[in-house]
Amino acid sequence: MFCDEIEIKLKAGNGGNGLVSFRREIFTPRGGPDGGDGGDGGSIYLQADSQLSTLAHLRHTKLIKAPDGQNGGKKKMKGKKGKDLIIKVPLGTLVYDKKTNSLLADLNTSNQKILVASGGKGGFGNAHFTSSTRQKPRFAEKGEPGEEKEIRLELKLIADVGIIGLPNVGKSTLLSRISSARPKIASYPFTTLVPNLGIVEIDNFSFVACDIPGLIEGAYQGKGLGDKFLRHIERCRVLIHLLDATSSDLAKDYRIIMKELKKFSEKLTKKPQIIAINKIDAIDRLKVKSLKLKIKKEINKEEIFFISAVTGEGIKDLLYRVKDKLVKLPKPQREPEPIKIFRPYEKLIKIEKKDNVFILYHRDLERLVLKTDFSNEEAISRLFRIFQRKGVWSQLHQKGAKVGDKIKIAGKTITITNL
Repeated sequence: MFCDEIEIKLKAGNGGNGLVSFRREIFTPRGGPDGGDGGDGGSIYLQADSQLSTLAHLRHTKLIKAPDGQNGGKKKMKGKKGKDLIIKVPLGTLVYDKKTNSLLADLNTSNQKILVASGGKGGFGNAHFTSSTRQKPRFAEKGEPGEEKEIRLELKLIADVGIIGLPNVGKSTLLSRISSARPKIASYPFTTLVPNLGIVEIDNFSFVACDIPGLIEGAYQGKGLGDKFLRHIERCRVLIHLLDATSSDLAKDYRIIMKELKKFSEKLTKKPQIIAINKIDAIDRLKVKSLKLKIKKEINKEEIFFISAVTGEGIKDLLYRVKDKLVKLPKPQREPEPIKIFRPYEKLIKIEKKDNVFILYHRDLERLVLKTDFSNEEAISRLFRIFQRKGVWSQLHQKGAKVGDKIKIAGKTITITNL
């Protein structure tokens, strides 16, 4: 089943907890602390795979969770790292942050890989905190939570040539004639329910063609199948606009499609376009000659190809013209790396007061709070010392805070015991 848009919730692995441990071995009465660090949690990556053509394999996936890192062990043994997960997606997949609707990456290069959810860092064991003044630390850090993110994946097929037109004009028949693709073909409208890709070869030159399911008037508003597949045209470099020679009004058919392209995106109407009148095998030869004169006048296009996708008549000339256009067009500039989102480093601590609670914002301090074991007095004392060193208490004092007031940081509420 074709699927070109899904939403998934990602949860990277949590970091493992550091261990509080002391050596208790024979002949080593003062072995000291030997608690190991926790392992990092697994991260989640997306990778473009040229063998995939749809997002259907992720259609029923609501949550993807990477493994957590293991806790630290004795003898300074570090916990095992959680395994990273790599999710394969088709070429042409756009990755959006669902919350902000910002574009995170455009996966348009084979094997291109991006990090979408970072695993949490493992907490330090008590062996990490030994010093000349603190020889027996009885605390360790907790593992950092893994990143959670909701993303939207949107597929835009990567094809050089898009075949567009009203339903039942022969788009799938043409694709099957010029490539090895075998789309469903029948004599009723909307036979093609999904875009089909095929590789076309002519004189040692090859390109990828795609037939876009039938557009109708109002497609850009969601009528028929159009708006679901119009976005797949955006990546095409050349469009073959297919018309039906048996139609009673070819000019009207042409204008309907052009209107839908313009309503969806002005850029689509500016793409190089080749007009091809199909099904000339179904009309009288004398009528073909008169039709050529009439359609060139009504559409005001000098170059129009008359073809039969069934018999193959006129197909070679059409393909040579497509080749000429593709050769002359500049090659598409694919972005080799994901779009980088720069987050400025927070040097200053931001403090807000809401409902008599002081709310603190600072990335490094938030991470420190998440890794602090609040059931351990030594761990809390260490946190407060860092707060003192970073100037948290003095800034709170300037904001009017006093002993006994509450502060909230990283979802944790703390009572001020000293300023």
